[in-house]
Amino acid sequence: MVNGWTVPGFTHARDLGGGAAGRVVLAVDDLTQTQVAIKYLDARLDADEVFLSRFRMTARRLSQLEDPNVVDLFDLVETPQGTAIVMDHVEGVTLRRILDAQGPTGPLAALSVLGGMLLGLAAAHEKEIVHGALRPTNVIVDGQGNALLTDFGMTPSGDAAQAGPAYAAPELWNGAPAGAASDLYAATAVFFECLTGAPPFTGRSLAKAHRETPVPVDAVPGPLRDIIALGLAKDAEKRPASAADFLGAVEEAAVAAYGPSWEAQGRGRITELAQQAAKAKAPAPSKPRTSGKNPVTAPARSGGGGKARPLIALAAGLVIVAGIAGAVVSLNRDKDAPAPTPATSGNPQPVPTVDPALAEASSLAGLVQQSVAKPAGATFTFRRTGAGAGATAQGTLGLQESAPASYSMTIAGTGGTRKAGKTIVIRDTTYLRAGGKWRPVPYNPKARGYAGLAAQVRQETAVTNVPALLRSSTAFRKTATGYEGTASLAKLARDQGAGELFAELARRSGATEITYTLQVDRAYHPVRVTLRTHGTAKARTLAYQTTYAGWGRKVAISAPR
Repeated sequence: MVNGWTVPGFTHARDLGGGAAGRVVLAVDDLTQTQVAIKYLDARLDADEVFLSRFRMTARRLSQLEDPNVVDLFDLVETPQGTAIVMDHVEGVTLRRILDAQGPTGPLAALSVLGGMLLGLAAAHEKEIVHGALRPTNVIVDGQGNALLTDFGMTPSGDAAQAGPAYAAPELWNGAPAGAASDLYAATAVFFECLTGAPPFTGRSLAKAHRETPVPVDAVPGPLRDIIALGLAKDAEKRPASAADFLGAVEEAAVAAYGPSWEAQGRGRITELAQQAAKAKAPAPSKPRTSGKNPVTAPARSGGGGKARPLIALAAGLVIVAGIAGAVVSLNRDKDAPAPTPATSGNPQPVPTVDPALAEASSLAGLVQQSVAKPAGATFTFRRTGAGAGATAQGTLGLQESAPASYSMTIAGTGGTRKAGKTIVIRDTTYLRAGGKWRPVPYNPKARGYAGLAAQVRQETAVTNVPALLRSSTAFRKTATGYEGTASLAKLARDQGAGELFAELARRSGATEITYTLQVDRAYHPVRVTLRTHGTAKARTLAYQTTYAGWGRKVAISAPR
C-alpha cells in the first residue's frame, strides 16, 4: 500500500520511485493483467482543492489524448483515502537520470529529445493541455530512444515558477499562469541542459536571471544558437507561435547543421545513453559553479475521469510505437566498411548487376504487399509537418480486398480546419460531421476544408504506400529497430497505386527524393512509417509520421446515417 491504501482493482508489483508530486508504483490490472504505473499524490497536493479542481479538467483532456510522445493517462481515482493517477507504464529512464549519470548528451541526441518534447507538447496544446512545469524529471526516454512527456498539470496552486524554477519562463516569475509559450521556454531550457550539462540560468537569483540576464547562446554549438535564442526569448510573444512551428524550425536547423541523418543518429545516441544510465548507479547531481555575472555552467561529464479499463491494453500498445515527425535517415553506405578489392586484368571478377540491399528492399516490398492485401484493421495516429502543411489525425482503419481502406478518424489541420473534426471515408465518399449530422461529399484530396484534408490523410497514411517506397528505393539498409532508406520521387510518381500522392508531393516541395524509416510487425504489417522530402537546397521540407497498432482486430466501418 501507499499512504495506507491501494487503488481498487490493481495489485502492486514494485515501487518505481517518487518526487514532490507523489509516489509511483508499478501495478497490475486485476482484470486485464496489464501493467500500469500508479502515482499516489502527495498529501500536499491531495489537500490542495484549487489544484485538484484544475487537474480534474486536465485529466479529462489527457484521457482523450493518444500521442506517441505523451504517456497515456487512464484514470484519475479520488477516494477518502487519497487521490491517484493510473497511467501507462513506459519501460525507460528519465532524462534527469541520463543527465546525472552520463552528463551532456551531445547535439544530435539533444535535438532528438527536443523533437520528441515538441511533438508531445504540440499534441497536448491542440487539446488545450498545458504542462506547466516541464523539466528533465518528467521526460522519459524509452528503449527505442523516444522522448515521452508525463506529469502534465502537476503544478500546485500558487507560484507556478517554483514548480521548476530552473526552467521557468520570465512571465511565470511575474505571476502569469503557465501557457503554451512557457512550455516552449521550458523545453528549450531542457534542451540547453542536454547540450551543456546545466540549465541556462542557475544560482540564487533565478527570477532576475530569467527576466534580465542575456540568453547564454555562446555556451552551445554555433548552429543551434538561433534555436536557443528563439525558445528562450524573454518576451513570450517573440517565441514560436506554436510547438509545431518550433519543431519545423528545429528540423530545418538540424538538417542544415548535421545533414539528413541527424535524427537517426540522435535517436541512436540517446538510446545508448539511456541504456548506460539504466545500468549505472545514478550519481547525486553535481552542484554547478556560478559566478555572479555569468550564470551559465558546464559541469564535467561523468561518463560519456479517464479511459475505460478494457482500453488500457490498446493504449499501452499505442504508446510503444512513437517517434518524431520528420525522422530522417542516413542514406550512405557505411563509411568504415572496407573498399572492395579492385579486379586485376589477369583475374577479372564478375560485376553484380543487382545491389543486394535493393534486392532485399524488393523482397520486403513483396512481403508487405501480401500482408496489406488481406482484410485487417488497426488504429493509427498521423502527423504532417512543413510550411503551411500541418495536419494531425487519429482513428481506425479497415483494409478491404480490392478497394481503398475505410477510415473513421478525427482530423485537424491549419487555417479553417484547425478545430478537430470527425470524418468517415469509405470508397469514393467522405462523410463530415457538422451540426450533429453527417454530410456526404465526394472523395477529393484537392478539395478545400475538411473534405480535402480527410482525403489527404487517407492518401498519406495508406499502408499500400510502403511497398511502393521499397520498390522505388535507391538506398536501403536494415537497422536495429527496422529499415531505412531513400527513394526517388520521380520513380514513385510513376507507381500505379501511389503515384498521384508522390507526384503531388514532388510538386509541392520541389524535392527530388524522399527519405524514410520503416518498422513492421511479424506479419509484415507496417507499425511505424516516417517520410521526409529531400533534395536541392531550395526544396521545401515536408515530413510525415504514421504509427499503426492493433493489427488483426476486426474493424467494421460503415456509412453513418
